[in-house]
Amino acid sequence: MENPSLYHRFQQAAAIYADHISIRFAGQDWTYRDLEKASREVAASLIALGIEHGDRIGIWGVNSAEWVIAALGIQAAGGVLIPIGTRLRGREAGDILRDAKARLVFTDRGFGEYSYVDALGAQDLPAVEHIVVLGETGGSTGDRVLSLNALRNWSDRANDAAVDARIARGSGDDLADIIFTSGTTGRPKGVLMTQRQSLIACDIQAAEVNGFNSDDVFGVTYPFAHNAGYRAGWQVSLLYGVRILPVSSFDAGDLLRMIERERVTMLPTVPVIAQALIDHPDRKKTDLSSLRIVSTGGTTVPVRLIEDMLVSFGKNTMIQTGYGLTETAGSVTTTGKGDGPEVIAQTVGHILSNMEMKIVGPDQAEVPIGEPGEVAVRGPQVTLGYLDNPEATAKAFTQDGFLLTGDAGWIDEAGNLHITDRIKDMYLCGGFNCYPAEIERVMSMMPGISQVAVIGVDDTRLGQVGRAFVVPVAHHDLTEAEIIAWCREELANYKVPRSVRIVDSLPLNATGKVIKADLRAMA
Repeated sequence: MENPSLYHRFQQAAAIYADHISIRFAGQDWTYRDLEKASREVAASLIALGIEHGDRIGIWGVNSAEWVIAALGIQAAGGVLIPIGTRLRGREAGDILRDAKARLVFTDRGFGEYSYVDALGAQDLPAVEHIVVLGETGGSTGDRVLSLNALRNWSDRANDAAVDARIARGSGDDLADIIFTSGTTGRPKGVLMTQRQSLIACDIQAAEVNGFNSDDVFGVTYPFAHNAGYRAGWQVSLLYGVRILPVSSFDAGDLLRMIERERVTMLPTVPVIAQALIDHPDRKKTDLSSLRIVSTGGTTVPVRLIEDMLVSFGKNTMIQTGYGLTETAGSVTTTGKGDGPEVIAQTVGHILSNMEMKIVGPDQAEVPIGEPGEVAVRGPQVTLGYLDNPEATAKAFTQDGFLLTGDAGWIDEAGNLHITDRIKDMYLCGGFNCYPAEIERVMSMMPGISQVAVIGVDDTRLGQVGRAFVVPVAHHDLTEAEIIAWCREELANYKVPRSVRIVDSLPLNATGKVIKADLRAMA
């Protein structure tokens, strides 16, 4: 097919791997044939409910097989997927659904004690005609609320011919999804991505990051509402015959047992999860030999953590870091085989072969190798722009079409990208630029520090100075004076934090990134 949609490519995979297990979740297996059938049932009911080609549909729920079935059903019906993060509250989810003009939303009943269904009911959502509850077997529970099971088995759903016609109408030019940015830099913006761009991102991910084959078993720990769990997680896997294991909540012991039992070959982690696996008392007696790739990132990665991962996960396991954005449909760079612990921890690797990258100054002119500036990227999977926001779209691109990422960094002689920080997180101390991520990387090397985050706080003499928030290693006592004294030996004076707060944990978003706005509120 010349210009396929995502669902067209999934159908091709389902034909090749029909009897392979596509998803194993909560004690149940779905073959690729089962998954295609279930997604067509969802599509048939969506069509019968009046969902048109191009309509926007939200999903608000934890990682599960039902999440994937709903998403594939949306794709088959020609809809546009709107993923919503599980940690958001009703007002935030409502803002996204209103901005997207979503006509329907799939949702879990709730998350912990928080009811998503009640939260949605309290919002003014005039465009949302139906709320479909995932993971339930009942029927309708209200004027516009019904279960996924009821939807799939709806007697009035469209026939196979209507579903086939809707699938055939799809193309690579259609909008695939609108993922709203995490909001760590302000009000979330809806990132537009076409089916073709999504397929390009999936194919380069499979070829140059994951090296997929149909024997792989992928433990998808990142949330499905984010690129790392969605496009670079279950979506790419199901185009290549891979088995996915959705992980809906984290427990180090459960994850270790899953790796051994299911012979997991690929496992994405954030540093706090990787450290928890390493420190778990069952790790040494757990067979982790199946692991082919363990990736980490999302925040500062200490060199010693990479060294510990190399030892703990076995000599045949490649430890990997990389860099990507919602606006690039996933990965931009990756480390590779043969990279040492320093490269893996202190860089995010080399650019993927279908992307271009440069570092630019404030005037958007390219700076020489080794000099810092803003990371700018260009390639076929870079977003078309932001939903209904031409001003933000215009500001995001240079005149020659490079996306300004908002990340500060530099490229070394080997071509590896070093991310120093978000441009907006940089602060000026006595006229010197201070990049918190650079300071955090050095401080993470101090014995006794498990996690650290740095922000700038106002100072009458110097303008701003650093304040560090430190999570100590378990059973290790640290004092503010000790930490500052150590930093004075390891950092330039203007980079040394003037104050330290010892905390039990750092505020993290769903992908493991520190929420600096919360730290500023604590400061």
